[in-house]
Amino acid sequence: MIAITPAAAPPVRKKNRNRHRKPVRALRTVLPAIAIGMTVAIVGQGVIRALAVKPAPPSAAAPLRMDNPRFTGTLKDGRAFLITATSATRDPSNADQVFLKNPQLTRGYGTDAPTHVVSKDGAYQEEKGSLLLTGDVKIDNGAGYQFASQKALIDTRTGDLVGGAPVEGAGPNSGSIRADDYTVSDKGDRVVFKGRVRTRLTPQQ
Repeated sequence: MIAITPAAAPPVRKKNRNRHRKPVRALRTVLPAIAIGMTVAIVGQGVIRALAVKPAPPSAAAPLRMDNPRFTGTLKDGRAFLITATSATRDPSNADQVFLKNPQLTRGYGTDAPTHVVSKDGAYQEEKGSLLLTGDVKIDNGAGYQFASQKALIDTRTGDLVGGAPVEGAGPNSGSIRADDYTVSDKGDRVVFKGRVRTRLTPQQ
């Protein structure tokens, strides 16, 4: 009996296996490098775009404005007062303050002889009871006396006025007066002039 022995498979040559390993090793090295390069490029583009985009400036809200405003109240002595203007603009940094154009204050509003004070500009604080008038301030006390200055600070609770600026005035008897400062109190009946007071009296004919 003849025994048949299967032929052994020819040995795989190491040379062929080495040939396959070299491309695989090369791919293992190149692919991660390509992936890292693409990631860096994408991140870099994002950073450049973020730096190029300038943030939009915050939009400032326009201050509240009113035409022909009217503010009313009552003085400590019971007289009513009225403040009018051609326009009023709310102060963005102080909600209690409004800036007035061509303001006019009437003390004793509704009476027979009210006092009028007008100016170019003003700032009114209702809660504080303060009205600051500036620019061509003119005062008429309702009894024939008129005064002109560039500044007047009025307490709308008491009706008192503090000038803080030079003043010129004239009375119904053709007399005139000048001073560096002045105050008005007692419903306008008391006017005090301070600093280099100069008066001129014109004799009546």
